[in-house]
Order: sequence, then C-alpha cells, then structure tokens
Amino acid sequence: MSRDKNSLKSRSSAEPTLPNFLVIGAMKAGTTSLYHYLRDHPQVFMPETKEVNFFNPLRNWRRGVGWYEDQFCAAPEGAIAVGEASTSYTKFPWIQGVPERIAAVLGDVRLIYVVRHPVERMRSQYLHHLATGQEWRPIAEAFVQESMYLNISRYAFQLDQFLPYVPRDRVLVLDSRDLRADRVPTLRRIFEFLEVEPNWVPLTVEQEFLRSVGRQMKPPSLRAIRRVPKIRTLSTYVPQPLKTLKHRLTSGLATQELDVEQALVPDELQRDLRRTLRTDVERLRAAYLGDDFDGWGIG
Repeated sequence: MSRDKNSLKSRSSAEPTLPNFLVIGAMKAGTTSLYHYLRDHPQVFMPETKEVNFFNPLRNWRRGVGWYEDQFCAAPEGAIAVGEASTSYTKFPWIQGVPERIAAVLGDVRLIYVVRHPVERMRSQYLHHLATGQEWRPIAEAFVQESMYLNISRYAFQLDQFLPYVPRDRVLVLDSRDLRADRVPTLRRIFEFLEVEPNWVPLTVEQEFLRSVGRQMKPPSLRAIRRVPKIRTLSTYVPQPLKTLKHRLTSGLATQELDVEQALVPDELQRDLRRTLRTDVERLRAAYLGDDFDGWGIG
C-alpha cells in the first residue's frame, strides 16, 4: 500500500489514515521535545505513543499495515500533517530495510531528522544504556567494541540510506541547538515544511521534554543477565507490552547511583572519534545544513 502526493492536504474521515511525515531521529538529539511541540499544533496529529517503530523489523513490522493504520485512527478530520517519531529508523546497519519499507507503505512522505554533536550524542546514548542495563562496559571499551554508537552519529551516512527513496526536498535536517536556543523560529521552519500554520506557538514551547532515564542503574544481577549474548538477542523480539510490564516489575528494585564521571570520553578517544566523523560532518554541511553550520568544530 502506498500513497503519492505533491503537497499535504487535510484528510477526510472516509479514508484510512497513514502518516505523511516521520521524525526519524536521531536518538538522543531532542526528538522527544519536538514530538510534544508537534502534538500541540492543532493541524498536526501524532499518536500518544511516540516511538511507534512500525518500520523496524525487530519491533512492529510483522504486525502489518492494518495495525499501523490503527495507530492513527484518532486523527481528526481536517488534520493536515499526520506523523510519528521513531528514532530506530536511523540505526543502520543494525536495523536494515527501513527506507524501503517506508517508501513501499507511505510513498511520498516527508522526513524530519534532528542531529546533535555526534560525540555528545554517543555519550548520552551510553548513559541511557548504562542506566537501563543494556550496557556495562567502560565507555572507551563500549565505543571501540560497539559500532552502533558511532554509526548512529554518522548522520550523512544514515541519510544516505533514504535518498534513493525520498527526494532531497522532502528531508528537513535540524541542528538540535537551534531547537533549544531558537525554538520558535525553528518550529516555524518545521511547520512551514509540514504546510501547517507556521506562526502557531505551542503551549509547551518553554518546556524541554526528556525521555532519558534518571541517574540510576539497574541492580548488578539484572545487568549481568543482560550481558548474556542469547538474552540480548532475544530481548529485541520481546513485544512492547511485555517490555513495559518488565519495566514496571523491576523499577522498584534497588538501584545504584549512576557515576556520570565514568561516562567521560577520554581525550585521546575523543580526538579519534572527531577524526573519524569529520568527513561525515562535512558531507552533512554540504548537502543539508549549509555553510552557516559550524560542524560542531569537527568538520
């Protein structure tokens, strides 16, 4: 099932609802705040669940397009922009085939991609994984052994996966610093991109919404279980309701204070990462963010 359109238009109650825009990432770059600002716009609909993860084969793809349509059945008649925000859509090569699935189901969809200083984003992801028990290694060891941290921060590389399927003018790339420091003008750009009323100011515009966990770590016993390779593999196939139940059952267990100092990136490693990322940052500037973008001092 696919849908083609040159411009966004309001929907009628007679037609099934599928998104005409997606927030595709990046993880730990401010997408939770953006999701809330977008939901506040009267001409925008996004479901109550932020991370729908339909096009992720490890999550909800197997549920089918009918299930995906159901996530948007509450979209009001007259909604112009209907969308969702799933950061797993830009985790290639760990999660593959996302752009192809999006093109097959949604056709001419618009993409919003929020980017952040790549090393800071990696560190934030590491802290999140440390707190949730998905990570246990020292930060330097984790960054060297697990390529996912680096690849998610290779923003031009992630966008490369979409360009065969989505025209360049259907992709809006935003620096997370603009969303934080120049929020209203940045939201105006986003609203113009989505062809909704650009001068709307969300009631929540002064707030920042953080999906990150607090500075607590799961007990050592739970973290040890997560280290078993087969357990880590199987966990990707656990349905979300069971994951939610597990979180509720374990949230009351004794936790340890998260030592943020252990998540400082050593200077030598930081220099290596910046060198590795330089070409990608330069491509991001040339293709998407323009000459005014400072490249975070990397490229």
